Amino acid sequence: MVDIDNYNQGVPHLGKYTLEDIRQHRTPEDAWTAIQGKVYNLTPYLKFHPGGEKDLMRCAGRDGTKLYMLTHSWVNIDYLMDQCMVGFLVPS
Repeated sequence: MVDIDNYNQGVPHLGKYTLEDIRQHRTPEDAWTAIQGKVYNLTPYLKFHPGGEKDLMRCAGRDGTKLYMLTHSWVNIDYLMDQCMVGFLVPS
């Protein structure tokens, strides 16, 4: 698990976000994605991703479920990214 004890997820509580909301977060300084209906702030994890920041940024600002399932289906995202979860994906 990523050691981000001093990191604030950037939200006061878990929220509900649309794809339009997530699209606003697609820079290395503010990178969010949705995976399997959950929304994650990738920003604190970028420097820890074994494939590098560039690979992880492919999911930033969009629903990354398909790419995640193609490349990391065996990884327990609920455990790995739990501290980075900011909410849930909802329809527009």
